[in-house]
Amino acid sequence: MLWFLAAILSMAASVLGAQPQSDTYQQLLRQGIQLQKEQRYADAGTAYNAALSEVERRLGPEHIAAAEILINLGTLSALQHDDSAAKAAFERSLASTEKVFGTEHLQVGFTLLTIAMLTHKQGHYAAAEPLYRHALTILETKLGPEHERTAFLEASMAKLYLTQQRNSEAEALLEKAIPVLENTGEANQATFVIALKDLAEAYQRDGRFSKAGPLYDRVWALVQEKPRGMKDEILAGLRGYVQMLRKTKRKSEARELDQRLKAILPR
Repeated sequence: MLWFLAAILSMAASVLGAQPQSDTYQQLLRQGIQLQKEQRYADAGTAYNAALSEVERRLGPEHIAAAEILINLGTLSALQHDDSAAKAAFERSLASTEKVFGTEHLQVGFTLLTIAMLTHKQGHYAAAEPLYRHALTILETKLGPEHERTAFLEASMAKLYLTQQRNSEAEALLEKAIPVLENTGEANQATFVIALKDLAEAYQRDGRFSKAGPLYDRVWALVQEKPRGMKDEILAGLRGYVQMLRKTKRKSEARELDQRLKAILPR
């Protein structure tokens, strides 16, 4: 999920906008962002917290500038695999954003999505679903059903349904999201391939091998084009294709794919 959390940081600035505060606050925030890019996470956290203290002291803890910094702090915590701290920061940011802009603001949708993903990752599936649904309503309204961010959300929500064995609901979301993701360019290639893999898996679970096979073939073709650029999740997911080939008596193809996957999967 970290591929999406990294994107949240860039989205936050464009939605909340630069806050015309003191030079000290802006300097510290810029410093934190640069340190985070350099993966100097402890130093980035120090800069972000100093920026937050400056804003809280001068403008109050519920000012929208504090919400912006909390987005950065939440993303930083997620990158360090501290999901509880990340969720707490995003929830504080959400409360301030809702107070200033209302519950249907676009940034509210983005933040809800991030909280939903973290809640999902923590295994709280029942709590994650209404967060996803509220975020989806906002993004469909503000951006439209065919926007790439809406498609990201649908693909993420589909993962929740796959985890719960709700295959038909996952299929419906992925069938909507995949054509959009396919046209969003090189930057989102891994997201597109993951969605293809997830839809193939859903079809396979339902025994719809004739629909799963072409999708797995396409995933495999894309992996071979750029194996180093693909997430481990995609490569590992192709093991499901090996199993399907074995089930459908295509044993030689299964052996060949299994050997080739072993050659490129991380040890």
